[in-house]
Amino acid sequence: MPNYKITELANKLGQILEKDRVYTDNLRRIAWGTDASFYQKRPQIVAHPKTESEVSEILAECTSCQTPVTFRAAGTALCGQALSDSVLMVAGGHWSKLEVLDDGARIKSQPGVIGAKINQTLAPLGFKFGPDPATIASAMVGGIVANNASGMNCGTHQNSYRLIESARIVMANGFVLDTADTASCDAFRLKHPEVIEGIEAIRDEIRADAEMVARIQRKYSIKNVTGYGMNSFIDFDDAIEILLHLMVGGEGTLGFLSEVTMKSVVKATHSASAMVYFDSLRGACESIVELRRDAFDETNAAELLDNFALKAVSASKYDTPEFLSEIHSDVTAVLFETFGMSQQEVDANIAKMTAIMAKHGLYREVEFTQDAAVIANMWAIRKAVFPLAGSMRPAGTSCIIEDIAFPIEVLPQATIDLQELSFKHGYNDAVIYGHALEGNYHVIFSQNFSTEAEIERFDNFMQEMVELVATKYDGSLKAEHGTGFGMASFVEKEWGTDIYNMMKRVKAVVDPQGILNPGVIINDDPNCHSKGFKPLPEISSIVDKCIECGFCEQHCVAHGLTLSPRQRTAVARVMKRLEMTGQEPEVLKDLQEKYPYFALDTCAADGLCKSGCPMGIDTGKFVKMKRAEYATDTDRKIADFTANNFDKLESVARFALGATDVTRAVIGDGSIKAVTQGLRKVGMPIPQWSEGMPKRGKALPELKTTGDVKAVYFPACLHRMMGTSPANKDQRSVPETIQSLFEKANVEMVSGVKPQGLCCGQPWESYGHDKQADAKSDELSQWLLEVSNNGEYPILVETTACLERMRRACDKRLKLLGPEEFAMQFLVERLAITKIEEKIAVHPTCTCRKLGIVDDLVGLAELCASEVVVPPRDKVGCCGMAGNRGMNYPELNEHGLRHLKEETKDKGATSGYSVSATCEVGLTTHSGIPYKSILALLDRAAVAKA
Repeated sequence: MPNYKITELANKLGQILEKDRVYTDNLRRIAWGTDASFYQKRPQIVAHPKTESEVSEILAECTSCQTPVTFRAAGTALCGQALSDSVLMVAGGHWSKLEVLDDGARIKSQPGVIGAKINQTLAPLGFKFGPDPATIASAMVGGIVANNASGMNCGTHQNSYRLIESARIVMANGFVLDTADTASCDAFRLKHPEVIEGIEAIRDEIRADAEMVARIQRKYSIKNVTGYGMNSFIDFDDAIEILLHLMVGGEGTLGFLSEVTMKSVVKATHSASAMVYFDSLRGACESIVELRRDAFDETNAAELLDNFALKAVSASKYDTPEFLSEIHSDVTAVLFETFGMSQQEVDANIAKMTAIMAKHGLYREVEFTQDAAVIANMWAIRKAVFPLAGSMRPAGTSCIIEDIAFPIEVLPQATIDLQELSFKHGYNDAVIYGHALEGNYHVIFSQNFSTEAEIERFDNFMQEMVELVATKYDGSLKAEHGTGFGMASFVEKEWGTDIYNMMKRVKAVVDPQGILNPGVIINDDPNCHSKGFKPLPEISSIVDKCIECGFCEQHCVAHGLTLSPRQRTAVARVMKRLEMTGQEPEVLKDLQEKYPYFALDTCAADGLCKSGCPMGIDTGKFVKMKRAEYATDTDRKIADFTANNFDKLESVARFALGATDVTRAVIGDGSIKAVTQGLRKVGMPIPQWSEGMPKRGKALPELKTTGDVKAVYFPACLHRMMGTSPANKDQRSVPETIQSLFEKANVEMVSGVKPQGLCCGQPWESYGHDKQADAKSDELSQWLLEVSNNGEYPILVETTACLERMRRACDKRLKLLGPEEFAMQFLVERLAITKIEEKIAVHPTCTCRKLGIVDDLVGLAELCASEVVVPPRDKVGCCGMAGNRGMNYPELNEHGLRHLKEETKDKGATSGYSVSATCEVGLTTHSGIPYKSILALLDRAAVAKA
């Protein structure tokens, strides 16, 4: 448990922040003690500041009690620099302000903005974000700048160091320096002359040593982020400009970047890509050297994937060529991309490149493409190599990634030497891939840290790799991932004692107390790279391949509220390790008590995490499995009872809602909400009431229409129990709406009311009761086959959550279509549609995204309304309702929709539409506008064709 000093500090931080943004409990300390690296630490305090002033106060407090602080954004760091065993300050989702300047030529960003979001914003303006790490879809600006992360195209000419213009920096003692503001700079010079003088002294000593200047210039002629950016002292004269550029790549050891202003890069108008296969690794490297020398500069891209990388991607979810399974053991691929401001320029580049490649032993003919979908797939494969290679490791082992750079002229032999070194130490499946045009490679291998012999093997490999890269070839030990604990032991080895001592002086001048991320760049422990490894015991085949990269987190509705998918896995692994070792029994007991709520109860289990995971890991499946494990005998009996008596329960639910309607009419929604809140606080397991809750539904009559096309309508169970929300005063029920549309479109409804008790099984599956869920699906399949004439007639499935389950679990002969799909395929052309002059909002559900039918939903809305708002996914993704989960845990629904009102009603939308009754309850509650079925919009806009 935290000691007295930490407890006292936590109390003080709790006074600075709201207490719910300062964590000292075991579970969340462990959850935030993991990142994408193979290291693990357990912070004593996790703080989530929202404002610059809060950061300033926290740092001032930590400085006064000499307590170390580490900063973290997305946690995609690969070298442990986002980990802490003291205070961890998280600057993620609360720090997402982005401002476009000069029509896109510059941007101003807080540290929590995801890199891909900047590109989405700049693309229509003809610009892009300069740094382009493979993690750009997850990595945030704070980490990208603090690590000077680069990527495929930006090299050393378009990285953060080159493009940063100014920043707001919170210094270790809490002083806020705005480098763009003269008054702020003057105040800093006045209050901290020792920092200015210290930086100027280092600058002058470096410049007075011609040999040192030449060495620094040589080292930065290739990609290099080992240690501090000592080129700052050569490239800039002013001490504050030097300080600003030292922050880039400083890994949070010199200050906190609360805001950065950076130049954007002009986006090329034309490009072409090709995955080129060479007969040998050497031939591929020789081709790259000649291409760099004679064909194009660093603004193009050449991404090498060695034979082992190709094996990893061939087994992935991505579209890869069939011949990969037959290639011999030295075939190497290079993903090339060339850019131009005209088609002629690109064509000329392709011709020149192809001629050079042909001289170096091609395995297959070169085929460039400009097909956007094909190119996107190629680059998705390349960006996923690390987690894909990690997924091939033996269960229980760690995934190690190293990040080096060679001078381009020595690339062929250096690459061969690197591969042979891997083999020498028994890493026979080591993957070599990366930005070959820059001589920048990543080496991935699996490592077992369970024995001293294995740790020694790892250390021996690291020592010899350092000699190969830093001594033999005078390359960079870290090219773009940051120094971190993984390479801090070897900074002096690469740079030499004199320059390393200058780096130590930088740290001492800017952070004299040494409280900012200690040990990450300057570390006196020669073995810090071989300590603190992350244990990865086997917990479930569903998630054992997870390397905790964090790509899943932006897709998770619970992230920032309780736990993210990788945190659920990480905590489960720690629990397993404690069970196996018998260590920390009190911590284990605490984790076991808290895990159900934080990891299982508040997981939407929607599977969207899978969409961000290169291995396609669905942590929702793991959660459902764990829910089943935690289920009691009583829970299982209830599952059996409800499955076997679902027809009776529908009537009971209608009766209960009818009784609530009476109460609602007497005391109003606000009072019912207050009552349910009070009952929930004293432990009553009832759903939280909200304004969006529906009235009792009608017992449906047999719906019938006539027409020249036959179709089946499958009503959702909810619409047999639930009616409309009071917010939708003029809306008919969804079944009545669908009957109206069928009549207008001249579609014969061969069946419109399913027998009571039939269900797709989704409610049982979400609780891990797969046996009952499958029994319900089988029962439903039989009935649907009967009414659809063995799958001849299309079936309109009213709710997409049901649709997703049915497509997985029901008979494959059934033609199952969601409301938006059915409307676009069978209704739109048979109706006369007049756009309604109204600004509306549309919410794509999780299952719409998983099934790839968002375009149908939005397209249908755009046919029917004059203006359509679709909130950006990073603001409004999963709504958190997840069936009834958002009612039982309303904090999940509230968290998921915390930005909904500002993105809909506040932007002028007067009504909203979706394809899920339960989602619409939460959407109505948190937006301030009524949400309805998308088919209600179509019914409003359409009449029968004359």
